[in-house]
Formats: sequence, structure tokens, C-alpha cells
Amino acid sequence: MITMAKMMYDMYIKPRLGEKGQDMVEYALMLAIIVGIGWLIYNQTQLSDKINSVFNNAGNLMNDAASKSAKPPTT
Repeated sequence: MITMAKMMYDMYIKPRLGEKGQDMVEYALMLAIIVGIGWLIYNQTQLSDKINSVFNNAGNLMNDAASKSAKPPTT
């Protein structure tokens, strides 16, 4: 006599055990496609120059703020 749990295992879980590797491959391919598209956008828009500009501006602002705060107050 087959129990209800055994029937459910055979019907739902057993067939899906072999699909785990396939899912991982699909996720890896999706990640590779997304990274590839991001890399193309990064190169085509010359985003690196813009990012460097933002960080240079932020560094300059921090240096200006540090130099102004280090000066003694004038009365």
C-alpha cells in the first residue's frame, strides 16, 4: 500500500530534483547577459570619465571644507 506522502513525493518532488542544475545555468546566463549589457553601456557612454569627475569634485569639496575649518576664526 502506497502512502499519501510517497505519492506526493513521486508526483511533485522527484521530477524536480533534476531541474536544479538547469535553473543554475539559466541564472548564470541571465547574469552574464546583464553584465554584458552593463559593460556595453559603460563603454559606449564613457561613463568612467563622468564617474571620475564626480569623485574628483567630491574630493575637492572635502579638501576645501577641511582647509576652511582648520583656519582659526577671525574676530
